[in-house]
Parts: sequence; structure tokens; C-alpha cells
Amino acid sequence: MNKEMRLEGKVAVIFGGVGRIGRTAAEAFLAQGASVLLVDRAQDALDSVARDFNLSFPGMCEKLCVEIESKEDVQRLIDFIVERLGRVDVLLNSPAYIYRAPFLEHSIEEVDKQWQTNFRIVYLVAQAVAKLMAKQKSGKIINIASLGGTRPEKEHVGHCAVKSAVIALTKVMALELAEYNIQVNVIAPGPTETIPFSSPYYINHPEALKSIENRTPAGRIGRTSDHAGLLVFLASGESDWITGQVVLSDGGMGLA
Repeated sequence: MNKEMRLEGKVAVIFGGVGRIGRTAAEAFLAQGASVLLVDRAQDALDSVARDFNLSFPGMCEKLCVEIESKEDVQRLIDFIVERLGRVDVLLNSPAYIYRAPFLEHSIEEVDKQWQTNFRIVYLVAQAVAKLMAKQKSGKIINIASLGGTRPEKEHVGHCAVKSAVIALTKVMALELAEYNIQVNVIAPGPTETIPFSSPYYINHPEALKSIENRTPAGRIGRTSDHAGLLVFLASGESDWITGQVVLSDGGMGLA
């Protein structure tokens, strides 16, 4: 196998395609020879990201703007995959919404919002795409959780609860889908330079960011590019014997 093009001929669907991890994954997959479908609900951002990728990788990046709120929305996604792409070899589930508040102040409405974005949508998309993969007798599904799904974090009760549910979902999927030659794994990133760390909270509390850096053995906040190699590995045939695993990509923070 040509290690320079480890995903040549593969079709990858990236849900949450305009998020920072989604974009990083798309660029890495495209560079390894895959065709990519970006799925997101932000039309303007989706148009911009897809246009930029097609300048570098002509004709290799498709886009679909859809809100996954119902079974009809999911069917629209599946119809697009079947009609435009013909198959799907890799699914990356990377929608993201996070909210920070002490438990005594953390509203159930915010828990519901995190559940909707970070679990319910992941479940719906994964189940629908897995049915296509089962017919193909092959596929890779990569879910994104977080370090908070593996251990408690103060002021993140909703985030920790929902991400731990994503980890449990991944393990059950891996058990049930193995017979179809579908590998399902979950990446648990540590603190990474994504939207939360550019939020007003961290702008107004630089000491909080410094504290995270100090607690990370690698000595810094992660970059989305730190996860790119792992994403390609889990999407490629090199990971065919790996399924149901929670892979921490956290600069050693899980050890601290």
C-alpha cells in the first residue's frame, strides 16, 4: 500500500464538517486521496470551506447543508450519499456544543441542548450510515468524545455526561457491527484550540487557560492538527484490527 495515499479511492463523510476538527480531518483525508462530503448546518461557512478545499483538491469535496432534527433529515443525508457518492467508507461524527457552569447553576435546558447536539444527532447519523456500511460489509466510524467523557471535570456536568454516553455508544456499536467488518472507535481529545477556548470566559479568565496548560504534561493546549494523524490512521486499513477503543489524544493530560 502506498503510505503517501492511505485513503485513495475512499469516500469519507464528515458530520460537523466546518468545525475545526472536522476541517482538519477533511484536509487530512483529502491529502491522503479520499473524496470527502462535508455535512453541516451552517450554509455560508460550508460553502466557503468546500470552495477552498476544491481549489486545492479539485472535484474531491462535496457539501450538504442539513439540520439533523428528524428522520426525514437523516434520509436526505442518506439519499445524497447513495445518489452522489455511491458508497461511504468512513464516517467522522464531530458535532460540538459545550456549556460551562457549576452543577448548582447548570440548567437542564443546557443539558438537553448538549444531548441533542453531541449525542442524539451522532446516534441518528451513525445508525443510518452504518446501515449502508453493513450492506457493503465494510466501513470505519470515528466518533469524537473528549477527555471529559472519561473522567469528571468541574463545571462541565452536561459535557461529561453526554461525552461518556458517546463512548458507551461507540463500544456497543463496535460489538454489534464487527460482524459486518465495520470498525467503530472514539477519539477523546484533551483541551484543543477550538471554539470554547476563544470564548468570552477564557478571554476574561486567562488564568484558567494557563492552569490547563500547566496541568498538561506536554505543556500546551492541543492543536487540531495534533489529531490529524490519528484520524487518518483510524480511517485507513491500518486500523482494521482495532475496534471499540477510546483513544486519548491529549498531550498526556489523562495521566495528570
